[in-house]
Amino acid sequence: MKFKILVLLFGFAFNQLASQEIEKKHFYVKIADASSLNLKQTANGIISISSKNDNEETAIYKKYNVFTFKIAYPNTDRHLLKNVYHIATDNENLLSELQKKYPEKYTRIIEFFPTPNAFYPNDYGNTSPIENLGNNYSSRDLDIINAAGAWGITKGDKKVIIGISDSPMDTLNSDLKGKIIADLYTFPQGSNSSCYHGTNVAAIALARMDNGFGRPGICAECKGISGRYGTFRYIEDLVDAGAKIINASWILCSMGPKSDEINKRINEYYDDGIIIVAAAGNGKDCNKDETTIGDKMYPASFDKVISVSGIFAENMLVEDGFFTKDNINYTHRLSDRRNGFFTINEVGLLSPTPIEDGVQVNTAVDLVAPREGYLLGNEICGKDVFFGGASSSSAPYVAGTIGLMWSANYCLSSYEIETILKLTSADVENLSGNTPFRGMMGAGRLDAYKAVKMANDMKNLKGNVLISDRDFYRFDFKLERALNTITIKNQTFRANASVDFTAKIAIILKPNTHLKPNDSTKIKLSIDPNISTAECEPKPPKKYERVYK
Repeated sequence: MKFKILVLLFGFAFNQLASQEIEKKHFYVKIADASSLNLKQTANGIISISSKNDNEETAIYKKYNVFTFKIAYPNTDRHLLKNVYHIATDNENLLSELQKKYPEKYTRIIEFFPTPNAFYPNDYGNTSPIENLGNNYSSRDLDIINAAGAWGITKGDKKVIIGISDSPMDTLNSDLKGKIIADLYTFPQGSNSSCYHGTNVAAIALARMDNGFGRPGICAECKGISGRYGTFRYIEDLVDAGAKIINASWILCSMGPKSDEINKRINEYYDDGIIIVAAAGNGKDCNKDETTIGDKMYPASFDKVISVSGIFAENMLVEDGFFTKDNINYTHRLSDRRNGFFTINEVGLLSPTPIEDGVQVNTAVDLVAPREGYLLGNEICGKDVFFGGASSSSAPYVAGTIGLMWSANYCLSSYEIETILKLTSADVENLSGNTPFRGMMGAGRLDAYKAVKMANDMKNLKGNVLISDRDFYRFDFKLERALNTITIKNQTFRANASVDFTAKIAIILKPNTHLKPNDSTKIKLSIDPNISTAECEPKPPKKYERVYK
């Protein structure tokens, strides 16, 4: 739900906490003519709200406690969001009553769940709740993955190195200068024609944040290495140079005659704690069968590569992107949807259209992430459009999040990293409009905050790793060293989903937990009081025999 209030229009905002025991419910709401409301701070931290013109509206407000009443998007240039406010109350009936009595004044009510200690840098983008000094484009890409919540836990660590297998990048701009510790193939600065793609990808993964310029990288305190793309040789170069995470936002229909050797080497990397994250592709017909759905591309489709496809994020509600053409109702760029355009039937169900087919989906996809955002490289390297993207942009959101996870807990294995990403992802394949692609959109949409929090909880001696509220019917899940307790609640693992969880103290099964493996999978829950609590630190890069000499 969305809330907009005249508070900022008056030049002030109330954002007070009452008693710690009160459970606050947060909403966004669009309010027409919020100037008709008077706001007054009371001694007990409650905001008193009254209408200048309507005693019945005042009476509704007086029935409930309001703790926060402020404009939600002070930087936005989008008309749809200009009158949206953030309201926190102890009772959702406040909004229900207001909307029922004044349906044209209180609209687009959306409940949301703010994370503790969320950090919004000053270059977040125009959906930031604080003053924005960076790019002035939508930052719904960061909103939808809860990046600010993740940054409240960690902003990264220089010991985590992300390799960027891509085109050359501009390393002299304010967001990347000093961030790239090695460029394995020098690129003459000033020759900007081919630097946009690599710069876009690197900026999403690890751009400097809170510097009043450009965009914040997901793992802003991580360091990077720049390599090239198009063959596994360049991934080997990045591993040899010390990268722990490699982002490969490029695809091939085949890795050629050395595919088996490459697959074995990737498996070895994975076992040694090196993860390759790759873009799933943008709908290429590799099978030459006049359809792109289900076609696999590489390196993304290797088993031990984390394959990332893309979803849109811009419009939160169907009506936000609604339009009519030839007496047919459409919506577009809807959050968490693979396709860009949908028809809407008489009961509100969405059907994908061929207007925009979306990025690649197949059974090898592990996760989906935002496909659109501000493109730093496009602006710096002479392109005309500064907002957009495809699966090339989706992959570095995941690569950067892995950087945050290893910054919070360097002891995690690759298996644990992938498991946590999937356990904490948001279910999207069952949303209206996505169901034709069920089984081909991975475990879900990236949630950076939940992933980083679980990574951090894994090392907390007083922590509890909570696994909840999903139904998994495939994938292998493995947690090896939870240093306290794992709690499984309202959770299902069934069919082709396998589980292997180990905790130091306890594993607790709460109500509505269902463990239903088939004949070919297993569920294993173990307690090991001897799990080491020692900290983990980087080791010198291992010397691997090269696939490409």
